This record gives sequence, C-alpha cells and structure tokens, in this order.
Amino acid sequence: MPAYITSPQPTQLQALSPGASTAMVNNAAVDSGITTTKQIAIGPTPENSGYTLVIVNTTNQQAQGQYSNQDVAANYEPLSGCIVPAGASLPYNLVGGWLRFTFAVAPTSGSLIVSR
Repeated sequence: MPAYITSPQPTQLQALSPGASTAMVNNAAVDSGITTTKQIAIGPTPENSGYTLVIVNTTNQQAQGQYSNQDVAANYEPLSGCIVPAGASLPYNLVGGWLRFTFAVAPTSGSLIVSR
C-alpha cells in the first residue's frame, strides 16, 4: 500500500463502506519506509450517528490514528485514544471524515487493517 497520497487521483483515494475493510499497510516487509499511511474517507451513516471501526495492527510498530474533516495533509491531527500497539487490535468510534495512521519508525513486518 502506498504512503499518504499527496496528489489525489480518483482511482487512488478510497472510502470505507459499512462491512468493508482495507489494508492501510498491506505487508510492511514489502511496503517499506512508510511512516504515514494512505488516507481513507469514512462516510457518515444516513442518521449521522457514529459507528465502530476495528483496527488490527500486526506490524512491529505502534500506529497512531489521525483524523481530518478535509483531506489536507496539514489538517490531520492525532485521534485521542486511537493508538494501536504493535500486534494488537482496537475498536474505535468515529463519525465521517478522513483517517490515516502514522508510525514513529517505519514498520518492517506485518499489516495494518481497518474494518467498518
């Protein structure tokens, strides 16, 4: 999976629909050097209520979730309580917006998967 996409192309950006999952880092042994993942859009529910994302981090590094209302790199801010330790999973409630993850050190193994 690519790192954060700085020049959006319609085929590159992705929205996470209910019941779907996406690899933010597919295989860190191959996707090397990624300290900021690609970004995904989280569409709101029709009633604009929250829902739970499940984040599974099998990488060897801690992942910090970041959120923005608009997909502008400088607008992303850390999500309070959305720190996923290496080898762990985390349920996280979120309503709409854009989501990406950062690593202090690029992981060298494992994957980072987000499910809705």
